[in-house]
Amino acid sequence: MDALKPATLVEHEKLRAIMISPRAHDAGSEKKHASTLSSTTPSPSAPGYLGFTSHNAVFEETRNSLNLVHGPPVEVEAGVRRGPRVRACLIEMPFPLREMCLIVLRNLPKLNDDVLAHRLHCRADDWIITCVKRTIEAMYVCWGEHLDSRDDMQLEEMGLAICNNTARPVHDVNIGGAEWMDQFSGSNIRWESLGLIWTYWDGSPGSNPQNIVSCLGYCIELTRHFTTGNDVLLYLCYRRATIESLITGDAGLLCWRYHADTVSLMTFLGLHAGFEKPNYVPTLSTENKRRIAARVFTVDKVLVSFTGRPPLLGRRYFSTPLPLDIRDEELLADQETLTRAVQALDENGWNRDGELHDATLTRARVQIAVIKDEMLEIALENSSKVSINTLLEVKARAERTVDQFPQSLIYRTEDLSDPDADIETIYARILVRLEHLQNLFFAERLLLRLGRVDDSRLLVISFEMVTLTLVFWTHQDRFAGVRRDFEWLLMAYAAPGGGILCLELLRPTFHGTHPDCPKLSRSAIIQKLSLLIGFLDWVRPPAPNADLCADCKAVIQVSDAA
Repeated sequence: MDALKPATLVEHEKLRAIMISPRAHDAGSEKKHASTLSSTTPSPSAPGYLGFTSHNAVFEETRNSLNLVHGPPVEVEAGVRRGPRVRACLIEMPFPLREMCLIVLRNLPKLNDDVLAHRLHCRADDWIITCVKRTIEAMYVCWGEHLDSRDDMQLEEMGLAICNNTARPVHDVNIGGAEWMDQFSGSNIRWESLGLIWTYWDGSPGSNPQNIVSCLGYCIELTRHFTTGNDVLLYLCYRRATIESLITGDAGLLCWRYHADTVSLMTFLGLHAGFEKPNYVPTLSTENKRRIAARVFTVDKVLVSFTGRPPLLGRRYFSTPLPLDIRDEELLADQETLTRAVQALDENGWNRDGELHDATLTRARVQIAVIKDEMLEIALENSSKVSINTLLEVKARAERTVDQFPQSLIYRTEDLSDPDADIETIYARILVRLEHLQNLFFAERLLLRLGRVDDSRLLVISFEMVTLTLVFWTHQDRFAGVRRDFEWLLMAYAAPGGGILCLELLRPTFHGTHPDCPKLSRSAIIQKLSLLIGFLDWVRPPAPNADLCADCKAVIQVSDAA
């Protein structure tokens, strides 16, 4: 992190006074928003999103009928509800929460920690990076002495201000991107703001990775103590699940539990349910909702594919529109710039500039995930009576979906020949291809299960899955930035494909070169499996999924020797 410019004493005391005295700050700001803004933060007793079968739906229909009869909207007075829980001091908090507060503050980055340069592998949206930077700057302007000493009494004073900020509702309707972000940064630092640091920063040199997910978890629990939920809290939950998968593995109970927490909060907030409005005007807040909903749905399919467990969120209950394919900086710009960006999109919502934005990847992956959900439903349902024709139609739809993707998402083998190529772009393209191949892999296996004649398509798909995954092994120096994804990529894509290649060695289905794939031969299979064994052997305890990799390696070695 760049050295912070010293603030004047007046600026320092003014900003700090605002943080310590939130009630005075609320008096003006809450009145300002009251008439035009609504809150995304339910009160602690609020029921959250309520759908068609809920008790509330009938009363809403009655209210609408009364409006038709009487003309003006009928205001039904709600019962008394508890307001946000603002604590007078930290000592009144339950002891475990007070300890969580102190642990998080003790472990915050020091002034000389270069947080923005040392980050966990993730494609963080620009607003998150900006918010992290502004949060760290504000922390040291307001609380530099406290963070230098890390004295518990001083940290409690800092924690009190953060708790009071967190108790304020978050507004997200009719609000610009900068104003929405201001609620989480500067003098408005919340526990969600500190949580964002732990979703991005990989910790001080030599720190334990488990410490990162622990501090993130404490920020989540502290936020929940003062507010039921909001979109940023949902992002923290989503990142906790993915970070946990990098530590204990994708099949572990903690990863699955954290993912379940994420899905439950998303449905509570109602982000799973939406529809395309004809006059939709995007904002940073609305697009962030679409993006996080798409990512949670996608990760659900990733985990279900990996574990074979039932999905926690199905496509039948997910109607959130796709996020628009616009740059992050355009979401942070003024409304005129954002409007021009939206008008420049094609009829399907893709950008025309040929670039691969974060939103581009998110849009592609969730469309593949919707198809995958159909495959998984057929594969995991006990009483599935699907026909071969139905499966062929789903498979054809998977092909059509990918065919309409822009060229920026398409991986080409020559991409790696360019030493100056952006490696994150290449990684994204390979990932999209692997996820699509996995859909085809599931389709072919299901077709064989239904008795369709084997036409070797499964073998060709498996060969490509293994070949693509091995790119990370043979070019591991270039993919060092995504090193933590290697174990998952191995077990999710290379291991299933490798199993099919092993079966081909045991029971050959062709001789010489495969008629549908010139690169596929018995010698090529042996070569790929040898490389795969090396890749699997490289994954040693305590790496996540190490036991799974060892089991897979043992099977391949036996097959290779047969």
